[in-house]
Amino acid sequence: MLDVVVVGAGISGCAVARELARSQLSVEVLEAGNDVAFGASRTNSGIVHGGFDPEPGTAKAAYNVRGMRLIPHLATELGFRYRNNGSLVVAFDDAGLATVDDLVARGRRNGVYDVSAIGAAELRELEPNVNPAARGALLCGCSGICDPFGMCVAFAENAVTNGVRFRFDAPVASVARRAGTSATAGWDVTLEGGEVISARAVVNAAGVFACDLHNQVSADKLESRPRAGEYVLLSRDSGTTFSHTMFRTPGPAGKGVLVSPTIEGNLIVGPDAVDRTDPRDTSTNPDGLAWVREQASDLWPGFNGRDVIVNFCGVRPSGADGDFVIGEPADAPGFFDMAAIDSPGLTSAPAIAREVASAVADLLHAKPNASFDGHRDQPLRFIEMSEQERARAIKADPRFGHIVCRCEQVSEAEVLAAIHAPIPATTIVGIKRRCRAGTGKCQGGFCEPLVAELVSRECGIPLTQVQLEGEGSQIAPYARGEVRP
Repeated sequence: MLDVVVVGAGISGCAVARELARSQLSVEVLEAGNDVAFGASRTNSGIVHGGFDPEPGTAKAAYNVRGMRLIPHLATELGFRYRNNGSLVVAFDDAGLATVDDLVARGRRNGVYDVSAIGAAELRELEPNVNPAARGALLCGCSGICDPFGMCVAFAENAVTNGVRFRFDAPVASVARRAGTSATAGWDVTLEGGEVISARAVVNAAGVFACDLHNQVSADKLESRPRAGEYVLLSRDSGTTFSHTMFRTPGPAGKGVLVSPTIEGNLIVGPDAVDRTDPRDTSTNPDGLAWVREQASDLWPGFNGRDVIVNFCGVRPSGADGDFVIGEPADAPGFFDMAAIDSPGLTSAPAIAREVASAVADLLHAKPNASFDGHRDQPLRFIEMSEQERARAIKADPRFGHIVCRCEQVSEAEVLAAIHAPIPATTIVGIKRRCRAGTGKCQGGFCEPLVAELVSRECGIPLTQVQLEGEGSQIAPYARGEVRP
């Protein structure tokens, strides 16, 4: 029997897996997809929220502020990209200015002290491209941006190097308590294929399916609805339009559309917020994207859409009362929820993970793992090297001199490092998210065949079996010269 099974390898599951590795526990992470961040976490905007928005006294407020303070240190320790760029919430009328004052007061009640109201002149000095009709804003100095996928990979890889095991393509069908009366009698986790995995404790980090899993073990039922958010990503040509993450004052529909630089130098715009019935439905909608662009134009009148390189949609679980659900249900000891995690889930994940992992370790009377090493080196990037660094890198490994992706200047050495990492990237999208091959203006038009050949060669599989992202997504299902109806 394992000590702990974690269901889900999104940002919550990967963060708690790393924290559990601090204790002498056998831990296995079960993920339905074939990579980390395969569900809700795959389409995160990468915003590190300051913590002024959640209602005081909620779990969201507490974890948001604590997580926001942890992330800069974790970025250094684990080698993922983060920048403290600050955020602005822009008001256009008297009601908006009153909302700014309310948010400043709310932020201070949440323990966020680097927040203030500024006037129109200071706003335009900070952001010359903002709509000149803006009358003021909230300025939050502790907000930031990060690489959301890189953060997830960093947690997961560090967990693996400290003894945690990840299993992919392992969808969980059910969870049930094992026979027995003690709090540590354990749980049987059954996979869709019928395999049963027993563990003394279960951490439920199943994203949009977390409430369903909770309802299998507790009489205190949870409700959540899948809520879709559509985004527009612009090329680096627009990446310096704003330096801060820009919001409008929130309304009845929520925080509204943001316009923000990304950690990779692009500009991201979105999201809308539309309830859907299918949690797997990540299709984009022309009307939704048009609404996103219209809302962004209020903040940025110069937005014309010419630099858009891709649209995408993410689905997150929105809880019935709007708050996170964290910890053990009263009638299911040893089963730990990380459920109803919507925004600000990425920011909150490190704080939630520490609390849940500590509770699991206490329950199982686990001793500290004296050999735990929390450091992870940041992967090298050819595009970020100086000329001297490039020369040294190529001399040490000539594959740095073979550029695979011309748009993002990604070398063969970087692609191979991703394929042979502690969490191996074995699909085109998995490599794209780790080292940016295929994220430029051509969106993989030139480099995708080269990446596919490297995956085929390094993984020892035919080119016809290389997948774009998951089962059934082979990019070249037939060999050359082979024609099928």
